Amino acid sequence: MVEKRLGALPVVSEFTRRLDLAGIVDEVCPGGASAHVTHGQVIEVLVAKRLTAPASLVRVGDWARSWAVEEVFGIEADLLNDDRLASSGSMWPSTTDASPL
Repeated sequence: MVEKRLGALPVVSEFTRRLDLAGIVDEVCPGGASAHVTHGQVIEVLVAKRLTAPASLVRVGDWARSWAVEEVFGIEADLLNDDRLASSGSMWPSTTDASPL
């Protein structure tokens, strides 16, 4: 038997689904659909990571293995590797591209 932490993952999952977070991100930032997970799905998991384990967003796959991410979000921990996360992170404009307020 494998034990995994559940914590607030079901609550976070329900809220991100009600907000259609993945759908909004995928609509604004298409291109992740060719992968096994979309940009929006990755962002949902990153939100869950920050809310359940507020530390830097590195080694997310390790976190996902010890938490019930696959059971709650349906995403295998191996798909949340640093390369995949970097791919989702590249959809955001760099801070040098942003105009000052």
